[in-house]
Amino acid sequence: MEKPREWLREKSIAKKVLSQANVIFEVVDARIPLETRNKVIEELAYNQNKKLFVIINKADLVPKEFAKKAKEEIQKEYPAVLFSAHKNIGKKDLDRIIRDLSKEGKIIKIGVLGYPNVGKSSLINSLKKRKVATTSPKPGMTRGEKLIKLSKNVYLIDTPGIITLEFQEDLALKGSWIPEKLDQPVEVALKLIQKITDKRPEGIKETYGVEPEKDPLKTLEKIAQRLNYLTSGGLVDIERTAKKVLWDWIKGKIKAYWL
Repeated sequence: MEKPREWLREKSIAKKVLSQANVIFEVVDARIPLETRNKVIEELAYNQNKKLFVIINKADLVPKEFAKKAKEEIQKEYPAVLFSAHKNIGKKDLDRIIRDLSKEGKIIKIGVLGYPNVGKSSLINSLKKRKVATTSPKPGMTRGEKLIKLSKNVYLIDTPGIITLEFQEDLALKGSWIPEKLDQPVEVALKLIQKITDKRPEGIKETYGVEPEKDPLKTLEKIAQRLNYLTSGGLVDIERTAKKVLWDWIKGKIKAYWL
């Protein structure tokens, strides 16, 4: 397993935030909502009897029917809200939840938690109605916890992305790991291409204008040729292409999604 120390640091942040917060907003990626649910956060919240809402962010990147299905699936366990800061989806629903919480009279602290790059900062900026958190397609931009006042008695706790003890490649497939930090970016890109080919092959064609092959390596080579990513010897530059595909996934340029 990679980065166990980093994981322990992240888990200690999650524990600290959960001890301070009355309510948790767990942010997940609407494209892969079940894969970006963080079991560590959910278990800690459950064990500490904290109210948890799942915020299904980036809802603008998936069809409405898929988003609805994802919400129904998650709502079997937790209340869920479809959200997109860019398209102003779900803002009223969240405002209503916060208004209801504020009526309790006491100080309410909402911990905003989730994997890196699920859009926690965009959510916070949208709720605050101005930029108070750093937004970037680069996973891991938020450093340390911050307390942000929303109203007289409601605060948000902004946190760095919480990772669990997983392989780098699993985090990269969630869009939560920078491609340049990967030991084997080509292997990870091949796994991602295979998954997209299995779940929504049109995503490859729409993004790169090539038909996906059964062999993901052949697909990656076709993408390299289409992008003209060649070495000085005229061969396809597979590593550069792999990183490009992974970045396109992180940035939401590849329209693929699954439960």
